Amino acid sequence: MANWKQAIIGPCVTVVFLAGGGWVTLEAVAQSSDELTDRIEVIEDKVQRQQVIEVQVEQVEKRLERLETAIDKMITIQQQNAQNVAAICASTGANCR
Repeated sequence: MANWKQAIIGPCVTVVFLAGGGWVTLEAVAQSSDELTDRIEVIEDKVQRQQVIEVQVEQVEKRLERLETAIDKMITIQQQNAQNVAAICASTGANCR
């Protein structure tokens, strides 16, 4: 009878320990999975912010290009006006200083 109890108790104890170890492993995996999910969310948030910044930089670059174009046009107009004033002064003999 003692052999019978040992034959059943030994494997049962082993199964209990294995089940407990498996449960601990599952809990650790679940916790690691939760931590990874949190880290992924943080990374996704950073990527989204970076994309917003890149769009903003692109918009600023386009505005600067338009501003440069407008300044170039203004310089051309001012140069033409200076030439016109010089021509008027030369043809009328006026002192245009």
